[in-house]
Amino acid sequence: MTKNVKLFVMIDREHIILDAAIAVFSRYGVRKATMGDIAAEAGLSRQTLYARYANKADIIDAVMRLITDRVVGQVSQAWLEAGSISEKLDIFLDFAIVRFFEQIKQMPDSIDLMAGSTVGSSAPQQRAEQGKIDLLAGLFEVRREALAAHGTTPEQLAEFFYQGSASFKFTAHDLGHLGSLLATLKRTTLMMLGES
Repeated sequence: MTKNVKLFVMIDREHIILDAAIAVFSRYGVRKATMGDIAAEAGLSRQTLYARYANKADIIDAVMRLITDRVVGQVSQAWLEAGSISEKLDIFLDFAIVRFFEQIKQMPDSIDLMAGSTVGSSAPQQRAEQGKIDLLAGLFEVRREALAAHGTTPEQLAEFFYQGSASFKFTAHDLGHLGSLLATLKRTTLMMLGES
């Protein structure tokens, strides 16, 4: 087996495990899900699962990274078809915030997975968030001068925009309320970018 084929098989197996973990977390909740449940869902022995992940916290960390990688990839791809910063922000908010909000409302204990607060550390969550912040900072880079006039940078605005929008997943009462909060944040961001 060549090195590239081995790498593909390893990545494919990891994705199978993590997709199984997401399914199990959706079904039972993060707290109640067990390594045995994840192994069974992935069609693996527990021994094989433990050879790759030491515990559930390791799986949660990997799931957060995978979700972020997928969101960044989906947003980047969708941005190819969008023209304006406003359209790109709508795409970002749909993939990174609205869809997770809907998942949180349907999934037992999903807030634990999304916040990384009950099991696992905050470092993996911060790394996952940074991928989304970097994506936004790249979008805002074309308005660096306009932002400097407001005393900020693309990186600072990206972090503000992401952290603000992400917090709404946990505080919005319903989808309509979430939409209102996100619309206000978007308008404020567009004004700072000189796009209003």
